[in-house]
Amino acid sequence: MKVILVTVLSIVFLCSGCSSNIKEEQKSIKICSSLNETMTDILAEDFAKQQNVKVEVRHFPAGNLDERLNFLREGKFDVWLGGTPEEYYLAGEQKMLRSYRPREAYKVPAEMRENQWRWTGLYVDYIGFLTNRDRLRELGLYAPETWDELLKPELWEETALADFKNGGRSYGMITSIWQLRGEAKAMEYAASFNSQLPLYTASEWEAIEAVRSGRKTIAVVSLSTALQLERQNRDLFATLVKDGNKNCITGAAILQGANLAEAQSFMDYLLSEHSKDLLASKGYPLLWRVSDYAHDDGRKMMIGDLELAVDDLSWTAGQKSVIIQQWLNAQ
Repeated sequence: MKVILVTVLSIVFLCSGCSSNIKEEQKSIKICSSLNETMTDILAEDFAKQQNVKVEVRHFPAGNLDERLNFLREGKFDVWLGGTPEEYYLAGEQKMLRSYRPREAYKVPAEMRENQWRWTGLYVDYIGFLTNRDRLRELGLYAPETWDELLKPELWEETALADFKNGGRSYGMITSIWQLRGEAKAMEYAASFNSQLPLYTASEWEAIEAVRSGRKTIAVVSLSTALQLERQNRDLFATLVKDGNKNCITGAAILQGANLAEAQSFMDYLLSEHSKDLLASKGYPLLWRVSDYAHDDGRKMMIGDLELAVDDLSWTAGQKSVIIQQWLNAQ
């Protein structure tokens, strides 16, 4: 596991009339991150320089959610960066999170935060398809834009997606279809999808690699990731799922027992225009900020009039293992 220490030298003051130097005690913050390492490092290093704070970053290890929540407890972290609403819901049920209303809280729509401010959304994404152009031509198909298009006979054994239990966009596929269509029709769809024999991978990036290499035609992924890969590789094509999508929120939360002043300062920093502009300048221009949700014309033009599911977190988070098992058992 990679540990990053970002430090800024403490300011040394000379005592007037004294021969000894006195060092100001440096502030510190300990962050556990679910974001990718590059994004996390960009934010941590910049915050450290701006605030003259020692920042220690650890990234979530592999494992199920219970194991990861135990890692949070044992690590005595101040802030959890990059979690999802489902994860924060379960952590909140276990009394692990501390409420904080950030300085620029007025920018955050109510549906993109917890009502007691135990977690706050930072970015919003959607579910997309990444397709291999050469494979599409061989199959004589257009790039799919709906879940139902994945059921075409030509796409038997041609879809890759991350294992549902790892959450992310693949689990969002289940919950969106289920909540928008109802249980009976969702189970009908699940039976048809199961018969297509999709490839389940350990991570979204493994599903992407299966498509990039030409072993599979389609991967279920984050829309922003698909768009970025399309820009980098002419053989790949990104589409938005139009018949059942969701606001895929990435957020941040302060943990119980946190070094409160620094943790609150970091939450304010994450919602600032400065951090948004910084990430865009470092190669992440396709992140849709929660604070821009209401007036981001580029995002609106991209998604149009999407059919979006509104998650019932007590169901999507609290019943996750049951939901997945029902889906996989559908015949």
